[in-house]
Amino acid sequence: MANEPDRTQSNAAINAAATTKVHHAQLSDLPPNVERRLYQGGLRPGDATRSGTEAQQMLDKIPPGQRVGTNSESAGANTQNYLKDKHASHIQPHSKGGASSPDNLKWEDAKANMARGDRPMSLQEQAQLNAKWHFDNLSGALKAGLKAAPVGAAIGAVTTVPFSMLDNALRVVRGEISTEEAIAQTLKESAMGGAVGGTTALTVTTVAAACPPIAIALTAAAPLLAVVGAAGMVAEFFKILENHKQAVRAYYQSLTQQELNRLQEIEDQLIDDHNKNLAFLAKAKEVNEMLTNRPLEPGTEGTLKHYLESIAIAQSLGLTSDDSPLLPGSQLPLLPSE
Repeated sequence: MANEPDRTQSNAAINAAATTKVHHAQLSDLPPNVERRLYQGGLRPGDATRSGTEAQQMLDKIPPGQRVGTNSESAGANTQNYLKDKHASHIQPHSKGGASSPDNLKWEDAKANMARGDRPMSLQEQAQLNAKWHFDNLSGALKAGLKAAPVGAAIGAVTTVPFSMLDNALRVVRGEISTEEAIAQTLKESAMGGAVGGTTALTVTTVAAACPPIAIALTAAAPLLAVVGAAGMVAEFFKILENHKQAVRAYYQSLTQQELNRLQEIEDQLIDDHNKNLAFLAKAKEVNEMLTNRPLEPGTEGTLKHYLESIAIAQSLGLTSDDSPLLPGSQLPLLPSE
């Protein structure tokens, strides 16, 4: 951008980050049937219902990327969708003395849990579940990021468009670019702003979705980011106007200097012409004195000689027959024979 593309793209990124919403499901966000599974999943008949702390631990065992949304409703729905085919599987089964506390449970595909029966979960199976947990976390976070990207792109474009239009319109007014070029440049810069906003939203949302502490920090920082983004947009507006003012001032200063240079050229030409006229007048005075003070010889030959000398002097001054009828070009007048 003619003003400062980095400033515009920074504003697009800040505003996209400020409006990114990442919410991890809490117990109060869950549908009743899902909340009940966290309190009772994996319990033996007759066991007391889990406490709220233990239910929260069961919720924390769900990959953050799979229980994230833009609000409590979408986060709860995503959590329910993740658990629809899951069992609270025991690492050490009940039949082997395993407890029903959260530290002895893992969320696992129902088919795999049922296929194991009352056999203890092997270390290899635990490692596979741990790896799947990380995969599910990243895939869910990336899915959330991809959903956020279009919104971020729209925010980035909206952040960029008005300032790009203003800056390029002023460039048209200054005569730097044509209207067609201004439109093309505005579209290009808007696309760049959208790309920056979309990339920012994708990255921030993915990272925050995969890591709840970052999501909490982002939520806390959102108001500050919004203030910074708004301040950046205001600063950019005045920066564009200041750039325009400086460009206009420089333009008129250059015009003034051009006029001064032109006047100086005219003055120098006039002085040169005047000096030439003075030289011509001095030469004319000298010739006039020469013509006036020449001795006149008697007779026809003296008169002819006097006439030829006058023609030679006149021609030396650049005079022709156009200046005097007594100067017939290269031809001498015929004199009557004696």
